[in-house]
Amino acid sequence: MTIAYYIASPTWGGGEQYVYDLAQTLKAEKGVRVLFLFPPHSDAKMVERFRQIGECPAFGYTGKVWRFSLWAGYQLAKWLKRNHVDILHLNNRIAYFQAAVAKHFYDYRLIATQHLIRSAKSNFLWRWTYQQIDTLICVSQFVKRQYLSAFPDQKCPFRNVQVLINSVTAPVTEQICRQDVDVPRIFYHGRICEEKGVYLLLDIAARLMDVPFELYIAGAVSEKEQTRWENALAACPTKERIHLLGFCTNIWEHIPNYQIAIMPSLVPEACPIALLDTMAMGLPCIASDNGAEVELIEHGRNGLLCSPMHIQQWVDALKQILADPERRKALAQEALQDFNSNYTYNVFLDKMWRIYNE
Repeated sequence: MTIAYYIASPTWGGGEQYVYDLAQTLKAEKGVRVLFLFPPHSDAKMVERFRQIGECPAFGYTGKVWRFSLWAGYQLAKWLKRNHVDILHLNNRIAYFQAAVAKHFYDYRLIATQHLIRSAKSNFLWRWTYQQIDTLICVSQFVKRQYLSAFPDQKCPFRNVQVLINSVTAPVTEQICRQDVDVPRIFYHGRICEEKGVYLLLDIAARLMDVPFELYIAGAVSEKEQTRWENALAACPTKERIHLLGFCTNIWEHIPNYQIAIMPSLVPEACPIALLDTMAMGLPCIASDNGAEVELIEHGRNGLLCSPMHIQQWVDALKQILADPERRKALAQEALQDFNSNYTYNVFLDKMWRIYNE
């Protein structure tokens, strides 16, 4: 089997990690040949990382300028046929129309994963496009509800819609492995930007002056965000307790060093990979309650949920959990058990393999 993945984003993100893990595992465990399509302006380091597990042949008809081009769709069909592709898996709707047109020139299966929380387009052109997709995968029930809300009184144009929660390729463990420390360590990992709540995180840290803690932040900051981030960090009264780790490739090596994870996203998360990382390693997490986090966390049992609109909720939750090691342990154990029962990568891969082979 040959599967091609269309990488629409020029930079690394959750969707790219999703594709990377899936392609790497399929190649290793199922013997699948994997190919990747990239926009011409993609980050060279990202392309090189994908090239280590699969071919990255050139395809110039990517990006918004070719979004609704019949010619681009025809060229895509030629490329798919030339490379003997059985399945094209899209992870961004920017290529939906091209792929739909290509199906009329070359017989292949079209799979699309919806990673973002938004409503589908509902005009005639988009409805026709959706009808060409063999299976639409939504990464959470929340994503499915939001995406299909465009068709409240109409027949859904998709042939097949399935919910498949994301997973991570973390090493499977049955026990929590936490270091005992006098000062608890809080861990954030993700992009350093407004929407991920990093400035809210600094405001929270500023209100914990009388509480012992250390905050470790792992993630990349863009050049555009650099100055604002540096100024906000310098103004934080607890900046001496905040440590920057930069971008970390193997996050699971870092997680056992911490006692609490925090995810203060301002925008709703479709299915946060960072949260699954912490669950897989038995790290209790405090997360926002405005997205698919509520499908993974049951407040008070396997984690804590707070509103990004109410900073005092975060401060109170952190104060309680920082002062109670037994509570942290109980939350962590439940999170780990839930991950091992429902969200391991083997569970995810089995379901995805069935979709590919329908």
